[in-house]
Amino acid sequence: MNSTPTSRTLIVRRLDRASERIARALEFAAIVVALAAPLYAQATPTPGTTPTKRFETGIVVGGDWLQANALPLDRDAMQSVDFSVSLRRQTWALDGGWLRVARDLSTVQGVYFSAGPLLHLGPVLFIPAVGVFGGQAQESRDSTGFDFVAGQGVIGHTPRYSYSSSAAGGGSVGITVEVPIYRMIGFRAVASEWLFAGAPLAGDRTRTIVGAGLSLRVK
Repeated sequence: MNSTPTSRTLIVRRLDRASERIARALEFAAIVVALAAPLYAQATPTPGTTPTKRFETGIVVGGDWLQANALPLDRDAMQSVDFSVSLRRQTWALDGGWLRVARDLSTVQGVYFSAGPLLHLGPVLFIPAVGVFGGQAQESRDSTGFDFVAGQGVIGHTPRYSYSSSAAGGGSVGITVEVPIYRMIGFRAVASEWLFAGAPLAGDRTRTIVGAGLSLRVK
């Protein structure tokens, strides 16, 4: 029996799901920018300097909460976040930082680097980027759980989890949308699609990340 059509169907379905997640992430980013627009209108620019230019050059630090599309997190653990330092030179940005992606049964965390162009639409700064990741992946699987039949034929399940951890790598495509709101402070929305490598993540390597945070130009 030829399994090629089935394999192609699975690939197409995975690509469709990834496209849907990215579309939802971009919609979220657009909503966040729309909500931040009134804050931008209240900003007071430094004489001779437009607000956008404050973020297109120099060093910008930031942090983001990245659990927006994966709530609730069904465990007592730190949620998905990142912290970054961005070197910007008018037409491009080079970022480095620490990333944590938490899901109900897995955690991926480590350092990342990304790079991309700086694009403007009025006061809004768009930064599409590609990134690489190196760190650790951890996952729990219900590998030895068992089913049982209770009274009146009710079927239940008792989970028994096995834990695995290993080094992990990965790559991403994503976009950051940044709006200056007050002096050197900016508000930003982020969305990205990550593909991770690492033994614990076999069969579950993609992560869509959506969130929002703040930027601060320090130099």
